[in-house]
Amino acid sequence: MTFHWVGLLITDYDLPESKSLKQSKKSIESNLGHGPANSIVKNHPLKRRQVQSFDEQIPTAISIVPERKNAFEDQSKLLRRSNDLLLHSSTESLLEMLKAYSGLKECDESTVAHISAILHELYVRVKDSKGSWRGAVLGALYGLVEASSSKILLLVASIVLAMNVSGSNLTGACKLVFKIARNENNDNLFMDSDVPELLVDGLGRASPIDDSEACIYGYGAVRFLTGSSNASSITATSNGTEVGDCGLQRSLAVRLAKQGLCQLMVLHLKMINEIASTTQLSGSPLHALFQLSGALRTLAGNRSIVGSRVCQLSDHKLETNHLSHKEDEDQDIAQLEQAVPLLVRAAEMCIKEPEVQANIIRTLSVLSERAECCERLAVAASRLGILLGSITQTSQTVEKGLATCNRLGYILGNVMSRWDTARIQFYCCDVSCDALLATLEYYANKSFTMKNQMGDSIVQVLTKLIRIVANMCVNGDVGYGMSKRSPLGEILLNILLKVKDAKTTELEELLFATLGALHNLSYYYEPSDSEGTGPMHPGSIGERMKDICGTLCVILNSDQNPARSEVARVLGNMTRNASIRQTFCEENGMKILKRCLTSKHDELMVTSCGVLVNMLGDWSSRVPFREIDGPIILRRLLQKGVDNRDWIMAGIACQAIWNYLIDTSDMLTTLGQTEIDLICEALAEGLDEDSLFGGKEPDNFWEDFAPVATDLLERLQICMSNGNSPCESSDEDIG
Repeated sequence: MTFHWVGLLITDYDLPESKSLKQSKKSIESNLGHGPANSIVKNHPLKRRQVQSFDEQIPTAISIVPERKNAFEDQSKLLRRSNDLLLHSSTESLLEMLKAYSGLKECDESTVAHISAILHELYVRVKDSKGSWRGAVLGALYGLVEASSSKILLLVASIVLAMNVSGSNLTGACKLVFKIARNENNDNLFMDSDVPELLVDGLGRASPIDDSEACIYGYGAVRFLTGSSNASSITATSNGTEVGDCGLQRSLAVRLAKQGLCQLMVLHLKMINEIASTTQLSGSPLHALFQLSGALRTLAGNRSIVGSRVCQLSDHKLETNHLSHKEDEDQDIAQLEQAVPLLVRAAEMCIKEPEVQANIIRTLSVLSERAECCERLAVAASRLGILLGSITQTSQTVEKGLATCNRLGYILGNVMSRWDTARIQFYCCDVSCDALLATLEYYANKSFTMKNQMGDSIVQVLTKLIRIVANMCVNGDVGYGMSKRSPLGEILLNILLKVKDAKTTELEELLFATLGALHNLSYYYEPSDSEGTGPMHPGSIGERMKDICGTLCVILNSDQNPARSEVARVLGNMTRNASIRQTFCEENGMKILKRCLTSKHDELMVTSCGVLVNMLGDWSSRVPFREIDGPIILRRLLQKGVDNRDWIMAGIACQAIWNYLIDTSDMLTTLGQTEIDLICEALAEGLDEDSLFGGKEPDNFWEDFAPVATDLLERLQICMSNGNSPCESSDEDIG
């Protein structure tokens, strides 16, 4: 009888894109859209601005045309007292009032209130206007673009966008919205305006190729707004009575998505990919792709677009709202799914633009957390593997490639943990497998202390890459094939040697990931492979298994190592191989097992007993086992399992005792009468169903334990009743 542990999925708990924009407030000043295009990040830093101190503001006198100042001064005072009078003013008069403030920079609250009232009235009049007033309105608004008031600037932008402008006017409006959106304290202004919807409509009139600057600033603003956690409460009314604050909570992200932002992003991605398929992207279109992918990332990471709350109104209203919201949610998810293959293609075409490619891959890493999108990524798994191999070749330094490799590893780890088709597809693509192993070997040979400015480290990347291997090998065919692949065994052994005495949390995670990969690889490795006559692949798991076994024994013998249970699981698989059992004995394995079996950690005791089950299958291991009081240790383990109703522990102890007695000719000498009696007593107690469960249904663990224990008890009783003669069932296996 042999013992092994089944393949395990390795879960990646690292969420690299979980931070909101609010947690990333470092202000980087640059002139967007100007200067050289050699650095996307430097030229386009979508960083929210901190509220600046008043000391940083330069006082500037209100600049009003002198000849008009006196003419409108009295009228302005009158209008401040009653803004209702604006309703009776002609549009021409409103524009003249605005022109009086041309060049305005600093202004007090009353001035802001007055200008805002004029702009509100003007917005109502010119919305959707296409007549002769458009030029005059734009001319009057142009004089306000240097105002320090975000409220005024947002109203100016709303009027411009409401007139369905395009070209340079649209670009100017997007710049204003971006300027205001950078400051998170302005989010409430957006909540109380139509600008989110108008911005989406405006971007819908722009081409990321021909109007790329508008898209740069527009999607830059979208990124800030979708990252906002603010929400507005729409108070519902019924028969003129307010229901209260339990109205629909609509975040800015929800409003943007409802306006068709997801569909628009997909369309723009298609347009960019179509051009990039024939022409190398550069300049503003490349910048537009950078900002578009960033905006899509924050939108996908904002869970409110698939989880708005519905207020409990009437049953009819509740049902209607729920159905409407469900339709919107399904549509948004469908659009996000469509974006996945487009982003993968964009990443492939930006192979010579590492900063843009890294930004796209960051977006894909967020999308991979959604099950629907992860399924679409599974189709492209092998292509992502090829991308992984290109990073180390195109990155100027080791540090610059870390962030992208870290996120690609995260994506592929998520995909491999969920989709068996992706495991097979990736394994069957030799280019992808070679790229994965080459990248793994590349970083395994670097200093484990190396990291970049963003905190991505060599250790993190290795952990992600090894989890890909571990999750791929959940599939039997893939696991078997990978166990023969060079130089995977050499790589994992070298990593194991470096992290066996892990001192930090990161190194511990790498150790556990490595053990997880070895666990799955050894589970599907055929024990007879290394004993055959054919040559083994240099550096494969099979070729380096003895050395790996020796290193695992060192870890298992370290009392303070938290990975001992995982090590025992791996050895439980590896010791199915006769040559590895011999190596284990040469490494003083039986004495190490005694320490584990007498420890205070139940999990370690159980997993170590799994190794012992395999070891006791060899006659040569039984004498050393008896010399270290092995039978007594197993009887105590059995008794502990029965006493604690731990049927897994009790069951595996039974299996070990069975193998220990498998071909004995003298049971009294092998066990001793006292131990036989105590074992039989423990087995009888563990099989007393009425006493244990009182007529209730036994649990599944006991159901697994019962037949193993019954066979062992019958064997002991039969052998003793036959005068301690050899048992005819000695060649049978149980379990």
